[in-house]
Amino acid sequence: MFDKLKMMNQARELQKKMKDIVIDVESNGLKIQINGKQEINSVEIVDETLLDRKESLENSIMNAVNDANSKAQREMAMKMQGEMGGLF
Repeated sequence: MFDKLKMMNQARELQKKMKDIVIDVESNGLKIQINGKQEINSVEIVDETLLDRKESLENSIMNAVNDANSKAQREMAMKMQGEMGGLF
């Protein structure tokens, strides 16, 4: 019982820390900043030619967000593994 309570407290603490972790990704002419909770903080269009091509811009946004989410998931998994003693 005590172990479960301890694990739950550790998980809560880790969730609080996740929001403070910032991950920057540049992909497909866009820069995206995402936090450890996978909330997007900012989007910047680096390749301004995307503004002239609606479908290309939409695809670039989708791909860049997916890349940022994947990177955030990997980083959070590594952090959780380290902080939770390899329980995940």
